[in-house]
Amino acid sequence: MESVTKGMDNPVLPADKTEKKFKKFRAWEFPCVISRLVCGGATLCLPAGVPAIQSEHPAFTINKVVLKAEPAKIWNGNNLTLTCVAEISKAPDTEPLQPSFVFYKDDKQCYNTTSQKDEAHYVISPARFSHWGQYSCAVYVNRKNRKSEDLPVRIQGVSTPKVSVSKKEVKEGEEVTIRCEATEETAPIIFQFFKIKGNDKQSKIRPALTINSAEVNFLVEEGDKNLFFECTAEMSSMFAKETSEASERLLVTVSEPFSTPSIQVHPSTNITEGDRLKVDCKVVASPRFKEPRIEILIQKDKTILATQKDETSASFSKDLAVIADEGNYTCKAESGLASKTNSVYIHVTELFPRPTLYVGKEISEGDFLSFSCFVNGFKADNLSFFLEKINGTLNTRMKPGGKYSKSGTELDSGLYMCKVTIRNITKKSEPNMVTVYAPISMPVLFPITKIPEVVVGQNLTLICKSERGTPPITYTLFRGAERLRNITVKAKGGNATFTLNVSTLSHLSGYRCKANNKNKRPSPFSNALNFTMIAPIQKVVLEKIPTDGKVENGKDLSLLCRIIEGSWPFEFKFYRKDKSDHFHWVIVNQSIAIWHQKNFNKEQEGSYYCTASNRASYIQSNIVDIKVVLASWKKAVIVVFVVLIAAAILATAIWWYFQKKRKAKQMTMEMSRPVTVINSHNEKPLPGQNNETESHYPQGFNEDGENHSVKPEEKKDNGENNDARIERCLDAT
Repeated sequence: MESVTKGMDNPVLPADKTEKKFKKFRAWEFPCVISRLVCGGATLCLPAGVPAIQSEHPAFTINKVVLKAEPAKIWNGNNLTLTCVAEISKAPDTEPLQPSFVFYKDDKQCYNTTSQKDEAHYVISPARFSHWGQYSCAVYVNRKNRKSEDLPVRIQGVSTPKVSVSKKEVKEGEEVTIRCEATEETAPIIFQFFKIKGNDKQSKIRPALTINSAEVNFLVEEGDKNLFFECTAEMSSMFAKETSEASERLLVTVSEPFSTPSIQVHPSTNITEGDRLKVDCKVVASPRFKEPRIEILIQKDKTILATQKDETSASFSKDLAVIADEGNYTCKAESGLASKTNSVYIHVTELFPRPTLYVGKEISEGDFLSFSCFVNGFKADNLSFFLEKINGTLNTRMKPGGKYSKSGTELDSGLYMCKVTIRNITKKSEPNMVTVYAPISMPVLFPITKIPEVVVGQNLTLICKSERGTPPITYTLFRGAERLRNITVKAKGGNATFTLNVSTLSHLSGYRCKANNKNKRPSPFSNALNFTMIAPIQKVVLEKIPTDGKVENGKDLSLLCRIIEGSWPFEFKFYRKDKSDHFHWVIVNQSIAIWHQKNFNKEQEGSYYCTASNRASYIQSNIVDIKVVLASWKKAVIVVFVVLIAAAILATAIWWYFQKKRKAKQMTMEMSRPVTVINSHNEKPLPGQNNETESHYPQGFNEDGENHSVKPEEKKDNGENNDARIERCLDAT
């Protein structure tokens, strides 16, 4: 329906363009191409191959479309008929509409036709599993169409495949190719192949994704005689899975290139230790084949004893059989991929049991080392025993009865075994480990640092070692009478390392150690160790003289680096903060160091600190700041100079004040004198008139700045007016 829908949505094209475009289509290249037909000035789009019926647009409607399948239950290989029925309503006396029917499988067009009736048939013959799916149909009449609902179609079963073989007759070791083909089915198909031998059935699976056949190889194995081969085909969909019936069985005849090996044992499969053993293996080649290249092997368990190529027989022999020769012997013949085997079990009876060795396993050096060897069920006096040290030089005949003894030394430690021989059969006992313990020398106790000093709160490591003694050696550390710890050393020449924490003064003395092994002699104590306590530095303080850190230029400066708690000797270093190297260094047996600098100057001003260290710690002090100030005599000179300048300024101010006051008084006295006024007629002033007064008071102005005309009567001022003027002048001054 999708292709139809897309076709109906195409735009209307002119008739000439439609014809040109239609010529470009090829039916074999575009099976679902959409054809166009100009009808009544419009383009009707139908699926490819569906003819369009022109009409005069009679009145009709498609009520519904129904798809049916017959039969309802469909088996693979039967015919399937799909019927599409259209229910169409039309006006009376309307000519047949000739509807077009299109059938779809899984929404893809698969068949189309035109019918004079209101129904059409689509026959699938025969129906196969690949026809399984969802079917629907659509009816097209003029410009109207309708589609049915989806109808699920289930095809039950898969057609029986055909089987074929590459050879009808093969020999052991060859491969036969089996081919299985489902000619009437469509891939993907899963083929299962079967190789049938009596009641035994082997299978292999091969998928065929793009073709409807597959092949597989089967190896013809030893013992295969008449083989049958068959196969089945399995197909799956998203809804179900179906498996076909088995194909016909094909017979493949197997021929032997050689016989099964025959195996013979001499003198028999039940022998006694000391007997001669011989195993013979033979095969017979088949006369039906060319002379095969046969390899024969004789093996016991997984060990190959003998092999022979291009021959039909092989042998293995042994002059003296022993109990270890008992087991399963296999004769195997191989030629190419063909292989045949035959096995036999050989029993070996024990002539005499394995001897037993008794010895003291742990003795002290100097004690007697005694060995005793015997065989159960046999009198020891009638046998010859030998004593052997493994990886050693000792290999001696033991005394009658299997006895041997000697004084033990540490060099006698090792693995020993005894052996006995009867009828040329020699057997050895289980090895026994003997350890002769040499006495332990006096141990030595010493600190790992080689210095008898210890830092409070830190660990103390002691080593205890004995130069002589057979391991394992157990070392015990004591502090006074108190047992602290045990350490066992298994390596020869090893030592015990003890690590302790020293936290109090009682942990400084009385350390000893003791070493013990399995030697009977007691071990002495080691030397005693006592330690000197080294207390770490708790705090370092840097002090300065003068205490305020202010040094007069050219005077002396002293820095005191002081330690609060700690063990001497101490190493003191003095630093200037802006420099990495120290400028003073000293080692002393006291808790204070002093650096004295004469004529301290401005260039040496800055921040200082010191460090102190002993064998236990390294501490940095606080930082002090040193400043350079002026000398006292320079300060006095500056003060005197400042005082003199201040006195000069004060004297100048006083002089200026009195000078101004004197001038003001003089001015007041001059103003108290009579004033001669020059008239407009340029008359000469009166005798005794002050010209300076005239310059201060121009014509027409009084002392208050007011513009008044000077009247002749004002020349006769009384004393009161003069007093008022003097006061105003004083005030102004």
